[in-house]
Amino acid sequence: MNAATDNARAALDVSRELRDTFRGDLLLPRDQRYETARLVWNASIDRHPALIARCAGTSDIASALLAARRHGLEVAVRGGGHSIAGLGVADGAMTIDLSRMAAVRVDPDARRATVQAGSLLSGLDRETQRHGLAVTSGFVSHTGVAGLTLGGGFGWTARKHGLACDNLRAAEVVLADGSVTVTSDGHDPDLLWALRGGGGNFGIVTSFEFELHPVGPMVTTGVGCYDIADGRAVLEAFRELVAEATDETTWVASVGDAEPGSPVPVRYHGKSVVSLVFVHIGDVEEGAALGRRLRRAAPPLGDMAGPVPYLEVQTSNDTFWSHGVRRYWKSHYLWDLPDTAIDAFLGRGAASSGGGAPVSGSLQTRGGAIARIGEQDAAAGHRGARFEFMASTSWTDPGQDDPRRTSTRLYADQMAPYGRGVYVNNLGIEGEDRVRDAYGAEKFQRLTSLKARFDPDNVFHLNQNIHPAGRPR
Repeated sequence: MNAATDNARAALDVSRELRDTFRGDLLLPRDQRYETARLVWNASIDRHPALIARCAGTSDIASALLAARRHGLEVAVRGGGHSIAGLGVADGAMTIDLSRMAAVRVDPDARRATVQAGSLLSGLDRETQRHGLAVTSGFVSHTGVAGLTLGGGFGWTARKHGLACDNLRAAEVVLADGSVTVTSDGHDPDLLWALRGGGGNFGIVTSFEFELHPVGPMVTTGVGCYDIADGRAVLEAFRELVAEATDETTWVASVGDAEPGSPVPVRYHGKSVVSLVFVHIGDVEEGAALGRRLRRAAPPLGDMAGPVPYLEVQTSNDTFWSHGVRRYWKSHYLWDLPDTAIDAFLGRGAASSGGGAPVSGSLQTRGGAIARIGEQDAAAGHRGARFEFMASTSWTDPGQDDPRRTSTRLYADQMAPYGRGVYVNNLGIEGEDRVRDAYGAEKFQRLTSLKARFDPDNVFHLNQNIHPAGRPR
């Protein structure tokens, strides 16, 4: 028999073994809901698990994991299914799907939220904002809480309140042997340290306890769009604005083709433009002053600024980053933004012109509270980086797969001389060296040692894998 047949038989055996005690759903390829359940956010990922176990609780997770191990099935873990690499599904494996576990409980007096691992950011933001509170979450509300947090978790409040993982105070975890533990600063802090940025390498987190902070309900946001001919002046202004920014403000610069719906005249649609975006979570009047700075960068093609509900900011990117679209990106951390890096950033046309495919670039500011946490105090790496660069593209025609990815890699290569390190949540399938780059040598060595302690057999390897120290590959 071949491997596919073996996996199919093992999946059937697991399903039979669990069917009387499993409270969730066990979906085999023959089941009606399987085709929908196997899909993930990035439409270019087309994988067929042998079995999808939609768990209803911690006991389901533990029993599914142990059954998979007994029958020789690899295990992938899916929270929101939002990773660019599609790590929640794998051909011939069991997907442990946490999407049914999506409860959020907020204690406003203690400023704590307990969040199940299948929750999306939208649910977390909605429940915390009922009390005027928030924890750092990402830029797209249909992202999963689990994957975002375990890889670090950057968002509009991170410069003020730290990464999502920096606000993680405790977690319930199913370990590789099926046992369940709760880790905190007072109980097995090494595991908590690893979960704060080390990805899904150390166990299956079933719930997270976050510290919350006062945010909103209103914040200030603004956007200015500019002719590419003014790009150098705009990026120089961006560099100055970032240097002056308080922790309450996050700036993003981008370059790409203007699309319908963007605040530019119709004649610029499809043409290269530069944009500046900010979100200010502090005083509204201070935010209004930042909006006026947009017009000082260069004459804008269009601009807007003003107070909006925090929840509106958190969902504003959802349509652009919707499901069902093929996507690819590459990313680097930048520690400075010299003039030559600005030229390379604006020169994305060299990668996407002449028959190539369109690609966009962005620079997100970091720093603030992120950088005030010691480099070795959590697994999430590169605390001192000032920017994160991303080259990205999206499309729907599978025939465009190769040119789209090639253009994106070319653009990323243009910026690589100015980069050092990478955000693990933005890694594709790029190899062990790039995973190591996400942490740095010293931290990566500690992570491999902890991997050997918590997952010596590398059961959790269908991820941005950290191989256990001292174990054969």
